[in-house]
Amino acid sequence: MNITMNRAELLHAVRHAAAIAPINSPLEELMGVCLEVTAASKALVLTATNLEVTLKQKLTCDAQEDDALVIDARLLARMLEKLSGDTVELRRGTGASQLWVHGRDAEYRVSVWEQSSYPKAEIPAVSKLIRASGIPSMAKRTIFAADEKNEKPMLKCVHVRFTKDGLRAAGSDGNCVVTARGDDKSTGDFSVLIPANSLSRLAQMCEDKDEFRVGTTGKKVVFVREGFLFSARLIKANYIDTDFLTGSLKNQFTVLTDVAELRKGLDSVSCVDPDGKVKLSFEGMTLTFQCAGIHGNAQDSITVAPLTGMAQGEYWFLTRRMSNCLRSLSGTATLGVAAGGMLTLSTENAFYMQTGVRPGIDMLPLK
Repeated sequence: MNITMNRAELLHAVRHAAAIAPINSPLEELMGVCLEVTAASKALVLTATNLEVTLKQKLTCDAQEDDALVIDARLLARMLEKLSGDTVELRRGTGASQLWVHGRDAEYRVSVWEQSSYPKAEIPAVSKLIRASGIPSMAKRTIFAADEKNEKPMLKCVHVRFTKDGLRAAGSDGNCVVTARGDDKSTGDFSVLIPANSLSRLAQMCEDKDEFRVGTTGKKVVFVREGFLFSARLIKANYIDTDFLTGSLKNQFTVLTDVAELRKGLDSVSCVDPDGKVKLSFEGMTLTFQCAGIHGNAQDSITVAPLTGMAQGEYWFLTRRMSNCLRSLSGTATLGVAAGGMLTLSTENAFYMQTGVRPGIDMLPLK
């Protein structure tokens, strides 16, 4: 291997690869990134996988010869961060077990593996691809509701649908459900169950403005843009009919508020027991938050604008779940309570519902 290339571009790509490669693995090579150089096309292809997700990135480089090797992804990222200068050189002799990484004023010699020891990480070819953008925002509004520890695989996933009306997504842990609207121009006619962890990794590697072409083989979903291919294993299951579920809800009353105000009110009281329960008390134009723990209790109120019905009563919810929701949504919101104490929260691009729970610790009078 004998290549020279832009250091910042390589560092950016290696950081993405390091986000995919597992931190620990019985197979050491799996913690690495595979570097494949083709002299004829002056290209460097970086491949990383954790066997659930695979990422391939293609960069331009000044290459003198073909070669392929595997190097610890996080180690390479740290070296590139420490080096200075606009360019970096990567060199090794034919069949050598070490790679020489040289910057403007420093150099490293590190051990590498041969490509033959790296797991095959093929990204399937998909013939029918459709447009998609706004992935990070859609992921932020839905991933929090999935439950990585749930025994049901589908509840570890985000249900992503490409419909005639655009991109739609939903997440649920069985006790709360969130549905979100994505790019209206991302139209299609298929849906996939993507593990929330896989979707989160993709979202961290792109911006809302980035436009992908997306397709599926039934077993995997593939996201493609210039120099970037990402594939994730899918879960096969029948997901919750969220359209029916949300459409059948009838609020007893609704109030107009703002997600930032709700978040501030909850944050101010949840410090006494972040993993406990919160009581929401409605009385006309006042919404009061109350939390209690073994060391004491807290209370805060915000002003809301009644919309429909009579806003009154006390309702209990799990604090952590509500907090995760309010940190993921934004903007003006319609807050409601449906039959059985079901909380609903509707914003411009998302709809959230959370089941009520039994009352928590009795509140002591605040003096």
